[in-house]
Amino acid sequence: MRRLLLALLALALPVLLLAACAGSDDAAAPPAADAGAATTAPVASAADGAGATAAEDDGEPDPTGPRAQVFMPAGEARATVVLLHGWNDLDPADYGAWIDHLNATGAAVVFPDYQAGLLSSPASMLRGTEAGIRDGLAEAERRGATGPVVAAGYSLGGGLAVVYAAMAAAWGVPAPAAVYAVFPAEPLGLPAELPPVPAGTTVEMLVGDQDLVVGRGGADALAARIAPHPAGITELASTDAVAYDHFAPKREDARAQADFWAPLDRLVDQAAPSAG
Repeated sequence: MRRLLLALLALALPVLLLAACAGSDDAAAPPAADAGAATTAPVASAADGAGATAAEDDGEPDPTGPRAQVFMPAGEARATVVLLHGWNDLDPADYGAWIDHLNATGAAVVFPDYQAGLLSSPASMLRGTEAGIRDGLAEAERRGATGPVVAAGYSLGGGLAVVYAAMAAAWGVPAPAAVYAVFPAEPLGLPAELPPVPAGTTVEMLVGDQDLVVGRGGADALAARIAPHPAGITELASTDAVAYDHFAPKREDARAQADFWAPLDRLVDQAAPSAG
């Protein structure tokens, strides 16, 4: 037991730098959209530790119960956005304004509950990502969302969105038409090599010049992992009016909407043009 605890703490220390993902100065109100939770299924295809195989087990039991929440638009869903939260940022209410906005544009939103708690291991979070995406997409489809999928994520969730694009075929889920990773962190515990990202998938990443939590290193590492598949990386430059630190994507003001929401809107529009 002592050895297991020490191993978990060793894995957790690098990730603790991502604790800033867990809070927002002004948490958004819970989305008004109808939320439904998909059921979970056991999964065992995520790796535990760098270069580990899918057959290895970290000994951590997967939580039971729903692994994703689904938020549907009022009308027909023209696309589905898989929105992956930051590390320990488990409450969809923290993304409520963004979810409401996506619903208003005609996109269903799948919010995977990939993390059970503060000390969830990398392997269990990868399993949770797989289960949450699979079950959330199935629930969204059951409720009428049959259009293309766009993967988006913030911080650790941004890194997991890239992993999803690479692992979609292995996980048996639809590959995203596009990936949008905001200030992404490279997840721990990935296989030594990821499968190739489908040729038709667009990958775009944002980084902030004052992000002292993950910096640009996560985006560069993820781009290298999926090479030669192209990954666009845009660095946002701070001014006297706005600082692009790690918290910037959690804001909801007009500037933040233009900086962080609009690029995702564009990717959704490219994947599923609005009838309007």
